[in-house]
Amino acid sequence: MALDHSKIAADALKESLEQAKSKGLVEDEEVYEKVSGQLESWTKAHETGSLKSSTGAISFPGSPTRYDPRFPNQNQTAHCWQNYVDYFKCINAKGEGFKPCQQFRRGYLLLCPQSWVEKWDEQREAGNFVGDLSP
Repeated sequence: MALDHSKIAADALKESLEQAKSKGLVEDEEVYEKVSGQLESWTKAHETGSLKSSTGAISFPGSPTRYDPRFPNQNQTAHCWQNYVDYFKCINAKGEGFKPCQQFRRGYLLLCPQSWVEKWDEQREAGNFVGDLSP
């Protein structure tokens, strides 16, 4: 059963990645190729039956985000929010050219639904964003 869900998840992620690229949201071709390759490896792992987990949860080889012990559950909403806030705190403190900030940006782009990001961006621009973005 989990293997069927993993195929659905991999297919959905492939479709989302293609949509993001077609909308111009993928700026780094190297990152795009890496994520595409990971999705392909997930598909192959599904076909060979090598997606396994002792807990019964889906385990994807080569996950695009690092494990964060602050967010151990499958629900990644808080992880999404924290990456978004941390990115803007980082660029407010160090500037947009500071490369380490990009890890937070990649994190929220991978974890957050695009509609949330658009809403939060609008709120930031309007000055009514609820999060504290001060460094």
